[in-house]
Amino acid sequence: MKSKKKCEKNIILITIDSLRADHLHCMGYKKSITPTIDKLANDGLLFTNAISNAPYTPYSVPSFICSNIPPLRGKIKHTIAYTLKNNGYATAAFNPNTIIFSDTFEGCNIYNGFDVFDFMLNCSKRFKLTLGFLRMELMKYFRIKFKEETIIFKSVYKLYDRLIWNFPTILSSNDYLYIPNAESINKKAISWIKDRKNKFFLWLHYMDVHEPYAPIDDYDKKELLYLITKHRDFPNKLTSDEIEKLINLYDLKIRYTDKSIDKLLNKLKQGTLLENTIIIINSDHGEAFGEHGALGHGGQFRAQLYDEYIRVPLIIWGLKKKGIIERQVQLLDIAPTICDIANIPIPHNFLGTSYFNKSNEGIIVISEFDIAYRTDNYKLIINKSNNNKENELYDLKNDPFERKNIYNNNKLKEKIESDMISLLKIYKNKKRLIKIPVKIANYKNT
Repeated sequence: MKSKKKCEKNIILITIDSLRADHLHCMGYKKSITPTIDKLANDGLLFTNAISNAPYTPYSVPSFICSNIPPLRGKIKHTIAYTLKNNGYATAAFNPNTIIFSDTFEGCNIYNGFDVFDFMLNCSKRFKLTLGFLRMELMKYFRIKFKEETIIFKSVYKLYDRLIWNFPTILSSNDYLYIPNAESINKKAISWIKDRKNKFFLWLHYMDVHEPYAPIDDYDKKELLYLITKHRDFPNKLTSDEIEKLINLYDLKIRYTDKSIDKLLNKLKQGTLLENTIIIINSDHGEAFGEHGALGHGGQFRAQLYDEYIRVPLIIWGLKKKGIIERQVQLLDIAPTICDIANIPIPHNFLGTSYFNKSNEGIIVISEFDIAYRTDNYKLIINKSNNNKENELYDLKNDPFERKNIYNNNKLKEKIESDMISLLKIYKNKKRLIKIPVKIANYKNT
């Protein structure tokens, strides 16, 4: 039996941080703000029910770069970059997300296998971004310590609101000044590609759609700074009109990112680069705008496992296949799918499988506080850190926005719980790095 011939095409993975699936026009969004992504979807494979395995970057990115469920214990050798590098690919990543300096990334060895991993942030920018993060955490502590009805909260907020409206530059959120935009990332990427003589794997992580959703050309600067600063420090005080304005800012950043992808593709069209390249577009997680009482994706509020957080875009362009895949898939399977595309063996420590191997298995989604098991029809959420908060079960077919918790009224819950535990055990047995939360591991004496 002849072995498969290895793929000689380049592979580019474009991760658009914080991009919700339902804000793409090709996914039914009313605004036509993603013509480039829509065309890639139309000419390639569009996965309409792609699920991230976590609601925020520190857990999500290791799941699709390492094909493992976080939190991880110990360093992982076989990242997708390591695997491709050992099969003749040059490898590079351009990723200015500050969270990549966290212990989560360092601990799981996510950089392993990249010839180049460019953070694009010098020490000065990292320091200023760290100060911004500390300030956000300080304000978060204040909101937790002093409830809205207290005199201290009301007095501080009243003064704060006047200050950021009348003097927006004094207290404004200015993280956007230090994080490289998509065009800067493209410039670095194209420069690196020009020096490549053989096939390559390139990972680009765009941050423009990530909060604070700024800057925006032709937008009132005073109002812009007021909105993004209030969103950072007192998101619970935003009015419904202000949230709508934030959504508009979010959409403008999506439009900008789409245009940047178009510029990248036009650069690749020069010569034969684009026709010899496979493009994969995904997001690491979504973004909340008050659907379940929270905003963002876990910075100012406790991260949640509802679909506004975990249902993400997924498009593969450049294969001889095109169409719409409606069945549920997970980001855990991106790395194995890339191996499948490249016709190289899938490492034994990858927990996922290729998208081209159909599976009806449920999906594990995990955060620091909760764990969920999602099927095509149901989602079970176990609140593993708060014994006083009840578990949740949603009928996704009849309640896609997850508004009616049927956990206490559904006979299916025991079967769904059993399926979740069985999958966790498979993961644990397959890879010792998986740490099953104590409450789940001991759930019903399993």
